[in-house]
Amino acid sequence: MNEQNFEELLDRHGSDLSMWPENMRDEANELLAQSPTALALLNAEITVEEVLADTMVVPDADRLEQKIMARFAAQKRRFAFNQWRAFFWKPAFAATCSLAFGFYLGAANQELPVDLAEDLTYVTFYDHEEWSGDVPNEP
Repeated sequence: MNEQNFEELLDRHGSDLSMWPENMRDEANELLAQSPTALALLNAEITVEEVLADTMVVPDADRLEQKIMARFAAQKRRFAFNQWRAFFWKPAFAATCSLAFGFYLGAANQELPVDLAEDLTYVTFYDHEEWSGDVPNEP
C-alpha cells in the first residue's frame, strides 16, 4: 500500500482503522509505522472528524415532530379565530355604527324650541271632538 491508496481508503472508510476491511488494516498499520506522511494524513482526518462531530448536532426527531405539530395547531387556532372574527365582528361593527348614528340623530332632535314642543304635544293629545260642534254640550 502506498500513501495515495492510504489517503483514498482514509477518505472512504474514515480514521477508525477498525472499520476498514481486514486485509487493508494490516497494510495500513505497516504504512503508518514506516511513513510520517501517512501518519500526518491520519491525524488530519482525526481532527476533521472531531470538528465535524462537534458541529453536527442532529435534532431529536420526537421533539422536532412536537414543534412542527405545535406550530400547525397554533396556525389552525389562528385561522379559526380569524373565521370567528369575520363572522361575528363585521356584523356587530355595522350594528354598532347604526346604533351610534341613531343616538346621534336622536340627540340632535332634542334641542327643539320649547314652544314648538308644547305645540306638538298639544296637537297630538288634544281631544278635537269638543271643537267639532257635533258633540252636544253636557250640562
